[in-house]
Amino acid sequence: MDEINICWFKKDLRVVDNEALYESSKNYDILPIYILEKEKWQQPSHSFRQWQFCKECLIDLREDLYSMGQPLIVRIGDVIDIFEEINKTFKIKGIYSHQETGDYLSYKRDQRVRKWSKENNIPWMEYLQFGVFRGSLKRDKWAKNNKKHFDKEIIKISKNFKKVSFKEEYLPSDEFFDFENDQCLGRCKGGRKEALKRLNHFLNNEIYSYGKNISSPAKSYFSCSRLSPYITMGCLSLKEIFKKTKFLKTKDSKMFNSRLFWHCHFIQKLETQPELEFKEYHPYFENIRVKNDYFLEAWSEGKTGYPFLDACMRSLNHNGWINFRMRAMLMSFASYNLWIPWQESGLKLAQKFIDYEPGIHWNQCQMQSGTTSINTNRIYNPIKQGKDHDPKGTFIKEWVPELKDFSEDLIHEPWLIKNFDNYYSYTVNYVKPIVDLKLSSIYARRSLFQISQKEGYWSISKLIYEKHGSRKSTYKSKAKKIKNKKTLNKQFELDLNL
Repeated sequence: MDEINICWFKKDLRVVDNEALYESSKNYDILPIYILEKEKWQQPSHSFRQWQFCKECLIDLREDLYSMGQPLIVRIGDVIDIFEEINKTFKIKGIYSHQETGDYLSYKRDQRVRKWSKENNIPWMEYLQFGVFRGSLKRDKWAKNNKKHFDKEIIKISKNFKKVSFKEEYLPSDEFFDFENDQCLGRCKGGRKEALKRLNHFLNNEIYSYGKNISSPAKSYFSCSRLSPYITMGCLSLKEIFKKTKFLKTKDSKMFNSRLFWHCHFIQKLETQPELEFKEYHPYFENIRVKNDYFLEAWSEGKTGYPFLDACMRSLNHNGWINFRMRAMLMSFASYNLWIPWQESGLKLAQKFIDYEPGIHWNQCQMQSGTTSINTNRIYNPIKQGKDHDPKGTFIKEWVPELKDFSEDLIHEPWLIKNFDNYYSYTVNYVKPIVDLKLSSIYARRSLFQISQKEGYWSISKLIYEKHGSRKSTYKSKAKKIKNKKTLNKQFELDLNL
């Protein structure tokens, strides 16, 4: 029986700076394999557009590995079943992979794989993909450990591999997963080659307007890196991006690199507490919102009657990406103004994002829904956001053409037009606002405040902060800031535009 190592590719679809690939190839021939798990892709958080992007990444990786002598093996099925099959054909000396912080399903799968590997006396070595750490870790030391990871050298493999023969399968047809037909015509193309093109273009051209244009949904499309889908699928490593950007030593490059830090900060939260994907940080916020399918669908289609919000949603539906501030606004509106459960609106958004990263996504869903108790509540005003970031309504007119003839004075609040009801009924094919912005915001603020006054609330909040909070401020000052009523009414946001 030939002795081999398995290099199990998951969301690290590259050959450069891939520690699992490097270590697996040191002493034995390797079997590089990607296992397509149907159960994973059939989750409601996954979509056709994400699969198309992933498929392009796999094709690109297969080409890179082929040029090194050993093509990528693709198999469809359960991970343990396929490892069992390999174990009957070869003597497996070790399994090598990156340490994945995915969704709850991948978390439970990895537990099963760990159990199987121990029962079969096969070592499973996992390597860091990001600055996210498994096991007991004091949050006070997290930033220091994160920096150590980014300071490591880029790993390059110069050797060729000996080809190992094993049964492989073709990538499945688009009908395999029973996805809804979701073309996402404006999305970026997957694969490392495309990722490098995008990175180089950003660093040579667009990064110099990064800070200035980060908040505008129109300008940020060109000024932000839009590397997040490639980071999610591992076509690029964060270390590669960080080191290339660090050489620029500009205000914009420092601002951009700080977002790489926050990227890991949020994923660490899900690594520490995987159930945050579906369970509130603070138990006092469980089941406070009401299911409303009409509101959910209107919001998802960009038909709420608030032009700037609808333009952002329609842009996201077309491109599979939108800047962070607008993501926060979309989520805030669903949670506060429509008062629908963050789990439901979060799933809708997850399907739309090409860069869906569970650790970032579900933490942000909860932050923008006020369920963490350790973050300032953000109730975004879509009218104000529109006037601030699209003052002439250019972005609105692009994505909500029903309003293309409206003047700058009225395009953000078309209901202010004279004879509003008659004009809408007979002239404009655009919906009226589905909810009163002012009244719904007041209701949300009041509801959250009342919950925060319940006995035991702040004791639980302190424990949450000790486990998950950023260490840039003390808990005492943080709690005081959150409890301040004036602070609650302001709009705060963390810009995480990767």
